[in-house]
Amino acid sequence: MKNFFTSQTRALIGLSFGHFNIDLYAAILVPLYPFLTQKLGIDLAVISFIIAVGHLLSSMMQPIFGFISDKLRHRTFMVWGIVLAAICTPFTIKADTVFTFTLLLLAGMLGNAFFHPQVTALIKDFNKNNPNMSGAMGVFLGLGTIGYAIGPYISTCIVQFKGENGLLSMVIPGILSCIFLYFFVPKMPPKECYVNGNFFFVMKEIMKNKTCMFLMFVSVIKSAVSISFGTYIPFLLQNNGFSLASTGLIVTLFFISGGCATMFSSKIEKYINANGVVVLSFLSILPLTLLFLFLIDKTKYIATGLFILTGFFILLSVGIILVHAQKSMPEYTGVVSGVMQGFSWGLGALFLAPLGVIGKYFGIEAILILMSSIAFAVGLYTAKNKCLKNIN
Repeated sequence: MKNFFTSQTRALIGLSFGHFNIDLYAAILVPLYPFLTQKLGIDLAVISFIIAVGHLLSSMMQPIFGFISDKLRHRTFMVWGIVLAAICTPFTIKADTVFTFTLLLLAGMLGNAFFHPQVTALIKDFNKNNPNMSGAMGVFLGLGTIGYAIGPYISTCIVQFKGENGLLSMVIPGILSCIFLYFFVPKMPPKECYVNGNFFFVMKEIMKNKTCMFLMFVSVIKSAVSISFGTYIPFLLQNNGFSLASTGLIVTLFFISGGCATMFSSKIEKYINANGVVVLSFLSILPLTLLFLFLIDKTKYIATGLFILTGFFILLSVGIILVHAQKSMPEYTGVVSGVMQGFSWGLGALFLAPLGVIGKYFGIEAILILMSSIAFAVGLYTAKNKCLKNIN
């Protein structure tokens, strides 16, 4: 019981709980976008543009928020991130104009951007003497992924049984979790290295670090693969006779599988090292995808299992990449966290534009094979050059 109340343990529990909550809010509107489109009288192109701008703004702001949080050394971003997400995201359901909807959506997404860089850096700060820091990061990231996976089911159930006003009740757990975090998570520990210079100086230093830049490249590819699979698989499943409900369940299990992978990645790292985890993660995607596509119209149950397993390998290296990026530049953990999570995710999302054109002319299968092949090439490069062998 004494070990349970150490600052390290309290921080991991509290921050992981907060990550679960804020990523849940990030996903609750996803299944409700068709309803909001009809309610606001706009078409798919307009709402897609608004959502894309929101994601891009949120992603690109994360390194800046990480820089400020490194300077301030105060839990401001952690607290207000959840407050913004918990209040603004559910209230988008009440928006009656495009302007109001956009304002609330962007505010909710900025709350997500507030939260992530600082809290991810705090996982490292509180675990600086923990030999299993990759394990702690895996738990933190895994619970966030699981929160993102179940968010759509929670919101659809609430709206189905309680109506659109029922979604406003989602404000309550967010505020309660914010209060819990404020009192449960210890105050920020002293930082070993302090940030010098302005934001552009810090970004220049990060870009000069070859290991960090390689990990950012890997993170962008990982994000692009994850986003493309999550976006286009529902179309493929429904084209093959899967119902809307079963499609939603399969995608949810896909992300839950990925969340579990981040929790177990540190255990796998002990046997094959960090470089091996990245290689295993990226090389596994292509053969699993090809087998899935081959079996999808022959045996749906086995194909579904393969797709869910693919989610495990796509997200297997997430925690490893983030931890080793932070280790490569310990003085800029907040900025590095923002780059690896938010900025890389935003760049990965940009793949959707050309992929949509490819899908239109060559089919969804071509998108999945292309992205899997890119991941396979990255895995081969990492294996050949042993890119992470010198990170301790």
